Amino acid sequence: MTSDRQIAANRRNSQRSTGPRTAAGKARIRRNALRHGLAATILKDPTISAAVERLATVICGKVADPAKREQALSIAESVVMLTRVRVARLDLIERMSAEGAAGSKSKSSQRENPNHSYLTPLLRLGRYERGALLRRTQIARAIFSGNST
Repeated sequence: MTSDRQIAANRRNSQRSTGPRTAAGKARIRRNALRHGLAATILKDPTISAAVERLATVICGKVADPAKREQALSIAESVVMLTRVRVARLDLIERMSAEGAAGSKSKSSQRENPNHSYLTPLLRLGRYERGALLRRTQIARAIFSGNST
């Protein structure tokens, strides 16, 4: 059970951590989720939504019960997300390669690693990939074991 002292401390701390207060700070964080678009809901795009529908139909067939259809849609969304993450990673690696090739001609690039700035985005892409893989695996296991999620 939480003590009164801890509750008071939590309230004091929450007053200090309310996020950005300036217009510039709010504008900066507003774009965080749009940096690469992977956190956005993919079903709002009609072409992606159609691809998810087609893939779900391939997974469960046209006459599947609603529960199986829902699971197939979740698997299809995960597969589409994995594809998008892998395309983004490939694009990032190609940019790294192009920058590295251009930088190898100059002598100053020998002292600095031009690919260092790409390490953090590559690690972030791994987070999205792991999440999509985990979701796909959990739903597939539920389907093949006969359980519903």
